[in-house]
Amino acid sequence: MMKHLVFIFFVTLIGCTVINAQDVHPERVYLNYRPVSLSAVNPVGYYTYSGDESGGGFMHAVSTKPGYAFLASAVLPGLGQAANQQWWKTALFVTVEAAAIGLYIHNENRARSVERKFWRMADGNWSVVQYASWLVDFHNTQNPNNPYDPNNLLTPDYKGHGIPSPAFNNENDWQVIDINALRILERSTVYQSTGNPFSHDLPDYGSQQYYELISKYWQYGPGWIDWNQGVHDINRGNAGMSPLWLEHASLEEIFNDKYRLAGNMLSLLLMNHFVSAFDAFFTVRLRNHRMEASLSPEYPGGFSLRYNF
Repeated sequence: MMKHLVFIFFVTLIGCTVINAQDVHPERVYLNYRPVSLSAVNPVGYYTYSGDESGGGFMHAVSTKPGYAFLASAVLPGLGQAANQQWWKTALFVTVEAAAIGLYIHNENRARSVERKFWRMADGNWSVVQYASWLVDFHNTQNPNNPYDPNNLLTPDYKGHGIPSPAFNNENDWQVIDINALRILERSTVYQSTGNPFSHDLPDYGSQQYYELISKYWQYGPGWIDWNQGVHDINRGNAGMSPLWLEHASLEEIFNDKYRLAGNMLSLLLMNHFVSAFDAFFTVRLRNHRMEASLSPEYPGGFSLRYNF
């Protein structure tokens, strides 16, 4: 939707450039001829030249030189239009600029705030120890004749004592579990309903993928603090997930949407500079190349030739 709106905005403004080029007051150059003597072969006379001058300065340069108009509006959208007294277009570009900047800042800040909450929720409510303990039970339920020894998942300092209760403190819990052994167990564990192995290995703690996966895939639902320990079937969709799993997944969707919207506003900002610059450039260029010539008698034996640029 945003791409379509930007395209329509761009095409409309370029069209307005052509239409409104006629609204800019042209510079006038007059060439007057007054004969001294007339001859059919070689008329002799004198010519005078006069031109309208509107003063110098930066704004005059912007209103008369396409390159200046382009640069001025590229830096500050609407400036080239203001120099050419196209006030409605000036207001349009300035309004778009202000709105895009405001929405970009708002959505970027909102996304970062929700993302920090997303991280904090995972750090305090998901435990690799609880997930590992559930995984062993889940695996052994399907393989009662060949149970997995939970001590194989423990780091050397914790071997021989079984998997401890989760602390839901990442500094402590991640010292208990051997992540490589856990990943091997994940690959050898299958879903009851499909017979397919688990689709993902648990990423390293602290990575962006780690925070995303623990509330994206059902196999990580049992690691949340509010998981029902009596449930072993995780292949029931979102309906089988705990409230914290669902809330964490919702937070990810919110901040990703905010980041996308902020990115769209940044694209709109760039497009606003681009369209304003080319609008100003073509407005001045078309005006400078537009020529009207009119020939009218001044008095018997003379004429006035006027060019409007």
